[in-house]
Amino acid sequence: MFIIKNYSCYIDLLMRTLNKRIRKFIGTIIIPLWLIFFIATISFIAELIIPNLNQVYLFLFYLISGIIWIVPILPLISWMQKD
Repeated sequence: MFIIKNYSCYIDLLMRTLNKRIRKFIGTIIIPLWLIFFIATISFIAELIIPNLNQVYLFLFYLISGIIWIVPILPLISWMQKD
């Protein structure tokens, strides 16, 4: 337990000491990877449920999934912009 706590302190210290340029670089790598994963997941789910949906529900599905992708990215963006 002590090792895990101590290790997380090092990660926290590292994340706080990174300069803004490196944080933006890390975010630039993570955001496209997240989008690829998210789009693949939504496409898989859509293939399963699209044959059973009418046009209104299909529109709502893509509208909601098109908005939801940003929720996990917001903390990363705020971390990237932090001084």
